[in-house]
Amino acid sequence: MTLYIDTQQALEDFVVQCTAATTLAIDTEFLREKTYYPQLCLLQLATESQVAIIDPLASLDLQTLVPLFTDERITKVFHAGDQDRLILYQALGTITKPVFDTQRAALLLGLPEQMSLVTLVRHYHGISLEKGESFSDWLRRPLAPAQLAYAADDVRYLPDIYNTMVSELKSRGRLTWLNDDFRAMEDEELYRVDCEEVWKKLKGISSLKSSQLATVRAVASWREHLAQQRNLPRKWILTDELLVEVARKQPTSLEELFQIRGIKDRLGMRWSQEMLASVAAAGEQAPGAWPVREQTQGRRASTTAKLDLMNALLHHRAKELHIASSFLTNRDELVSLAAGTRKGLMILKGWRRELIGDELLRLLDGELSLALDGEELKVTLLSQAERPCAQ
Repeated sequence: MTLYIDTQQALEDFVVQCTAATTLAIDTEFLREKTYYPQLCLLQLATESQVAIIDPLASLDLQTLVPLFTDERITKVFHAGDQDRLILYQALGTITKPVFDTQRAALLLGLPEQMSLVTLVRHYHGISLEKGESFSDWLRRPLAPAQLAYAADDVRYLPDIYNTMVSELKSRGRLTWLNDDFRAMEDEELYRVDCEEVWKKLKGISSLKSSQLATVRAVASWREHLAQQRNLPRKWILTDELLVEVARKQPTSLEELFQIRGIKDRLGMRWSQEMLASVAAAGEQAPGAWPVREQTQGRRASTTAKLDLMNALLHHRAKELHIASSFLTNRDELVSLAAGTRKGLMILKGWRRELIGDELLRLLDGELSLALDGEELKVTLLSQAERPCAQ
């Protein structure tokens, strides 16, 4: 049976029932097509014995959930829950913890990368979930029976899957490998937007000069603040392409700004003047305050060769260990490693360093050789005499 909670008393009663649980599966249904902040439409929770659908649109005080969501005795289980945890942080003002993400754990169990909940439930329970409500209108009330069933299924099986995964990870001696990853998910900085840094995610900035980067940082920050204040999608205010074009042209007057096609129709007079003020403020910055674009080390031929060898070794070890290579490291870390960075990388910490990090360092230092032995990669530790001389 699934509880549908749309009264404050029912919510408080359910929270009391959950305090005896050791596992709480969590999922959300939300919409954000017309807003900056996702609008929480449903909150699904499941213990090993109970499933509940909580209706945030029913004037409930969701702060009632804070003690439950921060209880260190109860593991909060998500599947690919980055967005869910962000929405809960915005709704509750606190971090949900401790967490366990089944999609992340699947990588350590040799299961496919980016494994969907449908695939996970089929793998562990042999059940094919109905996903016909994926694009449902979750703001509609009353919700249809098919919507309620869909929402409940998103958490119904997770407590049992969590217990099975924990047993499997323990049997392979890998349960503690997830500790750092899950603790990182509890870092509050992950859920805060730094308006001064959003420019780095814009497409098309690679051709901008240093002074233009200062401009794009300023106008991107202005747009982000405005989107937050008005709760509008940032691209409704101005698209990334127009934002970059403003930075490229660096207009000093409304006349120059309106020469960029589409600006006047989108911004109007007031917002256009605000944007011009941001452009002017960026223009007053000294060169020493201009942002510096991170260089893509992978473009250099020497670094590319290193990356090819590192990737070969990485995938070889991941295959041996039955671990997704993306759980060990990512391209950004490999690029940094190839460029000489030796601090602050996950690949050089804890069990990751033991499994592959130290070996990658030896490869870069010329202490390892890679060769094909039939269809298999052969990794050889070289003696001092065999190592290549520095050029």
